[in-house]
Amino acid sequence: MQLNTFAKAAPLLKEQNFNIDVDKFLKFMGHYHHNDWIYPSAIHRKLKIDIKVVYSILELLTKENYMESYLQIICPNCRRYTGFSYKNIGDIPEVLSCLNCDFEVGTPLDHAVIVYKVL
Repeated sequence: MQLNTFAKAAPLLKEQNFNIDVDKFLKFMGHYHHNDWIYPSAIHRKLKIDIKVVYSILELLTKENYMESYLQIICPNCRRYTGFSYKNIGDIPEVLSCLNCDFEVGTPLDHAVIVYKVL
């Protein structure tokens, strides 16, 4: 059984009083391992935690070096991940082409979502 990377964050999460079931959250997060992408919407959908709270928790875990945030661009045509991730807003080009449907995405920043990568 692989160690839950986030288990040592339990006291921190309980201290912050996010009004969530910390054990249930940590059990769910135990499915994620080094270099896995974490999508806030998946946590929201599976655990029924308010999306603002999900982002607050993930930002706290980012500050504690459990993960880092990225921007992924979603294609407005096919609604899939375009294949492009960026660490900084300034790195996003003005135009890019979706690797799935070859649609030219103008203003990719308008189609960016914040995701997290486990460290």
